[in-house]
Amino acid sequence: MKLLLRQRVSLALVVVALAACQQAPQPTARPLQNQLTILALTPTGTATPTATVTLTPAPASPTTAPSVTPTRTAGPSPTKGATPVNPSAVIPQATPQATPLSTPTANQSSSFCTQNFGAVTDERFSARLNNAGLDRTPNGDRLFLELTSSSGPVNGQVRCVPPAAAQLLAGDSSIASVIQIDLPLWRHDELWSSSSVTLTKVLRLDTLQHVRSVVSQSSNNSAGVLIEIGLDQALPFTVQLDGGRLNVVIADTASSVLSDDALAKSTGKPTAPKQPVVFISKGDLYRYESSRVVPITTTLAIESAVALSPDRTQIAFCRANPDGLQTQGALWTSTIDGDNETLVADVGGCAEPAWALDGGVIWFTAPWSDAAPDSYRLWQVTANGGDASAVSPLDEWSRRMPHALPDGSVLTVGHTDGGQGALLISNPLSGTDSLLGQASLGNYVSVGQASVSADGTRIAVEAIRADGGADLVVLDQSGKQLDLISGQWWVRPLAWSNDNTLYYLNVICRSGQVLNYSLHSRQGSKDSQIVKGSTLGDLGSVAVVDDTILYVRSLQSPDNERGAQPVISGASELWLYDLSNSARTRLIAADDGITSVK
Repeated sequence: MKLLLRQRVSLALVVVALAACQQAPQPTARPLQNQLTILALTPTGTATPTATVTLTPAPASPTTAPSVTPTRTAGPSPTKGATPVNPSAVIPQATPQATPLSTPTANQSSSFCTQNFGAVTDERFSARLNNAGLDRTPNGDRLFLELTSSSGPVNGQVRCVPPAAAQLLAGDSSIASVIQIDLPLWRHDELWSSSSVTLTKVLRLDTLQHVRSVVSQSSNNSAGVLIEIGLDQALPFTVQLDGGRLNVVIADTASSVLSDDALAKSTGKPTAPKQPVVFISKGDLYRYESSRVVPITTTLAIESAVALSPDRTQIAFCRANPDGLQTQGALWTSTIDGDNETLVADVGGCAEPAWALDGGVIWFTAPWSDAAPDSYRLWQVTANGGDASAVSPLDEWSRRMPHALPDGSVLTVGHTDGGQGALLISNPLSGTDSLLGQASLGNYVSVGQASVSADGTRIAVEAIRADGGADLVVLDQSGKQLDLISGQWWVRPLAWSNDNTLYYLNVICRSGQVLNYSLHSRQGSKDSQIVKGSTLGDLGSVAVVDDTILYVRSLQSPDNERGAQPVISGASELWLYDLSNSARTRLIAADDGITSVK
């Protein structure tokens, strides 16, 4: 059942019973000006439209557009006759750990970080809701719940998400942000069924500054209640559980939290890289060189992935027909100027090309099954063409993100239908697959993105913890652990420089709408923070060229929880950071996503 509070006309005496199978009758609303109405309604969500795209010179001020949530491809069950790697031997299931978030106190400053309240436990609780309401405090709008618990500790989580990621308010065009209060362990028993909320006072609009909607819904399971608060803008919040009273206070301003997005501030006079930079936008390849953007491809076909040869004179890219799926394309090569285009492999699909270290072979992945979800197989072809050959077997692993290693083998990130993940080494000479780094990764539940140094001797991989966050583990090519970076919600590998300096992003806390970050470099044991800040957007593709960092900024909050690198499809910008003098500037603005910066 859903309880909906909307900023429309009036709020009269309303009683709402949180019963599992019954919906409270709707009161007759009177059109009283400057007041709120509580109604027992079921809102209907609508899809968020996708913006049209145009590549433009950098505007004076950023534009915004929606972006999409990345989806990880998982593999199918093993194919008969194949020799699979045993998934049960990949990564043992670690004991679930609680998200490392403290229960806020009354004096805690407002934050966009996801916040737990109550004891961290898997035990369900039984409680009666005695009262609930909205009011103003000196610190902002407040929603409060007064509960009496008979067994088990009251607990839950409060998080912020963009409207497109809301479960109950996704179709409400009047809101810009949603705060979710999730009580998944509230048992649906007699106390829950007998709970009622009686609001006898009129809540005037001039006493509430930012709340536009409140919706609650009980789970169809035997426990759980979700409350969503729609706001007129993205605002930080505090959470306090005092006895049986839960207070969620929404701050009146976000300036103290979002005032310093260092990666979005131009400063100094940066020097552009001497070498050209390649990227994808609007389904075409572009080159940034000598302070201007030059198209490499201008066909109706869709280019979806690109890789630069080790000497940066040639590119390998995936090209698909405009009326087909991007994954059903073929592998092409050309010079970095776009000359001498050559079709080098057509196996029914193409994704994520990667050059061998000597430039003689190109690796790529391609889906081998039409059944959802797609499962990707590893292929290789000589750079000057010839017959492409499959390197990996048809087994339970879907292989993505190939990286060449010095001994001629190739590293991929594998996932199974069951959500297991591992680093796989494929040897084209012996035709064998093996697992890498199990001694270091065995205590993690899966792996995410991997990044390999230019000489292929170091591998940085996101190691997914049981709480859903990620540490960064650095391995050598034999799988021996060289380094571990942890202590934050998510540590994301970005890129390696030619001198084996690793650049990575600390995502400081869990959040569904704001990226709280610090950008670091790490060479051996020396770690240096470059900048830090917060943004409603996100950081996309990153490359280190010469003595500069090229990075893509998403201008609007993606729908995904901050952590892993998002797929940016809305308005974005390409920025330059000069490591020699800390100067930075925006190079390009586009209303379509900029991806695959190389």
